[in-house]
Amino acid sequence: MEIAALYIGSYLVGAIPSAYIIGRLVRGLDIRSYGSGNVGSANLFEHVGKRWVIPLVAFEMLVKGALPVWAGLFILDLDRSSAYLIGPPLLAVTGNNWSVFLRFQGGRGIAVTGGTLLALSPVLLVACAGISVIGWKVTKSSGVWVLISLALAPLWAYLLYDNLNLVWFSLGLLGIVVLKRLGANWTSFPQDVSRRKVLFNRLVRDRDVSDRTGWVRRIPEVLS
Repeated sequence: MEIAALYIGSYLVGAIPSAYIIGRLVRGLDIRSYGSGNVGSANLFEHVGKRWVIPLVAFEMLVKGALPVWAGLFILDLDRSSAYLIGPPLLAVTGNNWSVFLRFQGGRGIAVTGGTLLALSPVLLVACAGISVIGWKVTKSSGVWVLISLALAPLWAYLLYDNLNLVWFSLGLLGIVVLKRLGANWTSFPQDVSRRKVLFNRLVRDRDVSDRTGWVRRIPEVLS
């Protein structure tokens, strides 16, 4: 029962639509109708205000991402090598990406993923963040480097730890992020771009089209 409660609680905590709530309270807007439609920090920065990004990321990392792991470690006394411990963080990211409170829409789960890695393996977090930041600095494209860093996470987990569960956890994270990118928020494919191109853009660029500026600055047609 305790494990079941932890798993259900992890999904529900992860599903708290924090960026959506901030957008509603601060600007009175539904962030899903703006820019990328993503319920996350980048869209919040663009359409609500940059000062809200830090509290959002802190909440998503420490509460939505890390708290389920810490609850398993320090309340249920699970061992770090336990297979039971990889369920809560994966469910937290799943809740963030497909929130029951937003009709199974949500964000990309990158900040929540960072929080889970902070609690499970700070070294793995540094490795993934380092690759993402350096790649972004060089190419000015974050989407592809986040994907690369997560694709390398299972390898780092295997090389750095004698814990196959952490490898499976890393593979689970990669699968969740890829699935979310390809499915987006149940949005339809643009009419003027081929389905294959859209899927490529979603997977690699984390958007539907090549033009990043036009994509992130979109507003509802009734307001344009």
